[in-house]
Amino acid sequence: MTVKQTYYVLVCVLFFSVHSVFAGDFQKKQVDSLLKANTNTVYDNPNASIEIGLSVYNDDANSIKTKAKALMLVSLAYTSKRDYQKALEYTIKAEELSGQIKDPILNIEILFRTGILYQQLKIFDKSIKFLDQAEELCLAYPEKDSIGFFLGNTYIVKGFIYKDNLNCDIALGFFAKGISEYEMLKGTRQRTNMSIAYYNKGNCYSMLSQYGKAKASFHKSIELAKIENANSLISFAQKGLAEVYTLEGNYVEAIELLHIALIQSKNVGDIILNLGIYKGLFENYLALNQWDEYQKYYNLYLKTQLDIKESERSSISDSIDENYKTYSEKHTETKNHYYNNIKLIFIAGFIVILSIIFIEIKNQKQIKSLKNDIETIQNLKNTSK
Repeated sequence: MTVKQTYYVLVCVLFFSVHSVFAGDFQKKQVDSLLKANTNTVYDNPNASIEIGLSVYNDDANSIKTKAKALMLVSLAYTSKRDYQKALEYTIKAEELSGQIKDPILNIEILFRTGILYQQLKIFDKSIKFLDQAEELCLAYPEKDSIGFFLGNTYIVKGFIYKDNLNCDIALGFFAKGISEYEMLKGTRQRTNMSIAYYNKGNCYSMLSQYGKAKASFHKSIELAKIENANSLISFAQKGLAEVYTLEGNYVEAIELLHIALIQSKNVGDIILNLGIYKGLFENYLALNQWDEYQKYYNLYLKTQLDIKESERSSISDSIDENYKTYSEKHTETKNHYYNNIKLIFIAGFIVILSIIFIEIKNQKQIKSLKNDIETIQNLKNTSK
């Protein structure tokens, strides 16, 4: 090869190597953008997000990190469908991949999401275990601004757990720590989460009969939610504040606030929120002996309760249908795999038999040739005598 030819080959190799790197980077950016876009719209179309996430996960061309992100998208989509068991299944798969990923922030997110799913399933000991691991990674991470949001979330979810277990004194400590982390950050998500934290603080203070602190917490929750125009959070906090008024015997004030909350939540479509508002209204009207209004909101409460049960039944039915579909697909896949194995065994057996026959024919030919050679030699000996 001449110097000119050698130079040409090197240039070609360099070109294709660079092209391959840039093409790979471009594809990676495209996949990351696709996952991010579907994360932002997951609540609008969770089924589409599940399909895309699984497609990215099953593509062997994608990295372990990308596959883990895809699994987290699938998990989030199932969470939006309130199928927490299925969401946990995919988060655990992502957690199994996390040991191969050198990305502390992604590992923190996986641990946190696993912890919060266990919390939603009321498996509190496992939830605390994963939240502790997430907290440990957060505290060890050098750039605090990057993980402050996750650290705050970790404390708030721990607060939820202790509140659900009626340990409000401990819960309040975690809510305070979470709020402290949020206050060091800037952005919409922080204010929204702070509103949720103050709402839960208010509930804790109500349970402890500390009504002054409860009202202050609910007012703070409303103030933060209004900055972000978060109507559902505003209504939840107003409902919580109205409950304090009811406990104090201020029934008229409670009713006025609940009607404001009902109007505020008109376009939210949260039937759990509506159920709480209707319950507050009929209880307060009952306390005032206003029977017509009591009956009106009690009927709405019963109707909403029925809607919730039907929604849960539908969700369970969808989950069963999806599980059956998954089972059928796996059964078909297993059956095809079995038949393919049988075919391979037959083909392999046929090849072995042909090989044996071929070897036997070859041996017979060699034996026959040797016999002929021996006979020829023997004939030569007899002739020489």
